[in-house]
Amino acid sequence: MKELKDKETLWHDTQLLLRKYRQVKWALEVSSQQALKELQQRTGGTLDTFLHAAVFAGADISNTHLEGRAQSLERSRKMLGLIDNSVEFLKQNHPRGEFYYLILYHYYLSPKEISTSDIIDEVEKTGILLCDKTLRKYRNEAIGLLGEILWGYEDRESDSILDEFDRCLQASIRNEE
Repeated sequence: MKELKDKETLWHDTQLLLRKYRQVKWALEVSSQQALKELQQRTGGTLDTFLHAAVFAGADISNTHLEGRAQSLERSRKMLGLIDNSVEFLKQNHPRGEFYYLILYHYYLSPKEISTSDIIDEVEKTGILLCDKTLRKYRNEAIGLLGEILWGYEDRESDSILDEFDRCLQASIRNEE
């Protein structure tokens, strides 16, 4: 029974992470653009110009708003990179990897959300005919496999990773405001 609960938790954690993917990616892009604009307004130059000048002048930017924002953006990038790399690993190494990738991409990773019927149309372009129920079955399989790649077979660290991902999302949203 414990193993079943762990698999259910693993699946739900992975689905939650995937559901937040577009939102985090968007918030990261907006926060990055805002940080660049703020830096340009404050310094009159680019990030590279600022960093070169700071290093040349021996400035210490630790414990500043700029450092905190940069660290938050970097953590979000790393988390998105972890998801991207895990999905790519699934795509390249599982016998049905390309198929699962296509489903995960259109459900969660593509820049714009599309309807289930549009996802079915995209999958059918590869010659695989599906109905809603079958698509959901394969989506659930793909989420389970991705969860095993992301978290391993044990679910010990998933809560802390999800908490960190959520903190990065909330920090990005606060920075947008």
